[in-house]
Parts: sequence; structure tokens; C-alpha cells
Amino acid sequence: FNKPPEAGYIGGEESAALNTIEGSKTEPRLRPPFPVEKGLWGSPTLVNNVETFYDVSLVFAGTYDGKRYFTVTGDCMWDGVYVFPENHSISQILKETHNYPNFPFFVQVGGGASGEVLSSGQIDRPVGGAGSITIYSIAKHKPLDMLRKWIKFFMEESCGQCTPCREGVYRLNEVLHSEKPDWNLFSDLLTNLSDAAFCGLGCAVPIPITSYIRNVVAYMPDNKINLPNVTRDLICDCFK
Repeated sequence: FNKPPEAGYIGGEESAALNTIEGSKTEPRLRPPFPVEKGLWGSPTLVNNVETFYDVSLVFAGTYDGKRYFTVTGDCMWDGVYVFPENHSISQILKETHNYPNFPFFVQVGGGASGEVLSSGQIDRPVGGAGSITIYSIAKHKPLDMLRKWIKFFMEESCGQCTPCREGVYRLNEVLHSEKPDWNLFSDLLTNLSDAAFCGLGCAVPIPITSYIRNVVAYMPDNKINLPNVTRDLICDCFK
């Protein structure tokens, strides 16, 4: 099954993918029962990505060599999909693909838009997750623009099924576009999403935002933070 474009980001969630195949609305199902117990048309179903099924075939054939696919995109010279040992660090991958930046940067790794954000000093660790690495130039990508970009993405990709996600991302967007953002409210909304969202998409909304603020914004000079109504003490209090 190839996920159709109209299924959106949420269509990658396993039970939402099953709904799409069955012709139902693309939204996650209540679990349990899990797909391995009751999946496609009520039958036990194994849902996984193409890479995993490919690796399983190699294991079965006795030829699996511990390598996997990594995607490098963003502010780089040679974006693409590369094969490396699965325990390769982010730093190693960037260097061996000739994509290690010669400018101040940060990366988002593991899960595309919902991946964790790391500073350039935190990349001597494996990629994990879906194996994606996106490079961002600090000079080109300002904090407020980054936060608005992520929230806009989640607003567009939320299926709208649960209130914490449907209303939460809308309110987060409101905060980011207000003249004097209420960062305590912003932090509370992120916590509510993490604790109460119905599926992994809603729970993932705080990941890029909080990790970006903790790992990158918190170490910027005051004149570079460029977030309305923000102080360093507030960052420490709201996003600790």
C-alpha cells in the first residue's frame, strides 16, 4: 500500500493508514484493539514501513549487515538518501556526505517535522527514529519563524479528531501571532498536547518546539532571540 498524498502526514499513523485503505476517514483508531489483533477489515494486520520489511527480508536471507537509510536535507550541498551503519552519529553522516556546514547551524533529526532539534554541539549521537536529518542555518532561520513554521505544519496536518490537538495547535498559532505572546499559556498548551492528545501526532507537537528552545534558543545572544516578550529567565521557567 502506498499512502496517497491526500492522506497527509497523519496518514502515516498505522491505524489511520488502515482507515485510508478501507476508504474511511484518515484518522487514528482507538486502541486497543491494536492492528496485530484487529486491523485491516477486522483481521490481524502487521503495519510497518518499506525499509523495515526490506530489512526483515535481509535478516531472513542471512545478509543483513546492520545498515539503514538516512535522509539529509535542508541547508546543505548534497541532499539525498544515504546508506550507513545504523549506529553512525549525526556528525559522521554529515561529514561523510560532505554536508557538514561551515556556518553556525542546528539540526532536526529522527522524525521530519516532529523530530528533535539539536545544536551543533549535540550531534555526536545516532540519528534514531525515521533516520532523517534536516540542517538549518542559524542566520537564515529566526526563532519566531521556526516556531510559526512548525505550528502551521501541525495545524494543517491535524486530523481534528481530538480536542487537545484540534484546538491546541490553533491556540498555539494564536499565541505566536499576538503582539505580546503569553509564553506561560504557550507552555501549558504544549504540556496539554503531550499529555492528552489522542495519537502520536498531537503528542509530538511539543518535541521540535521545546527541544529547539532548550537546545538552541536558550544559548543565543539576547539580541538574536527575536521572540516577542521573551526573557532568558522566562525560557528557563517555561521550557525547563
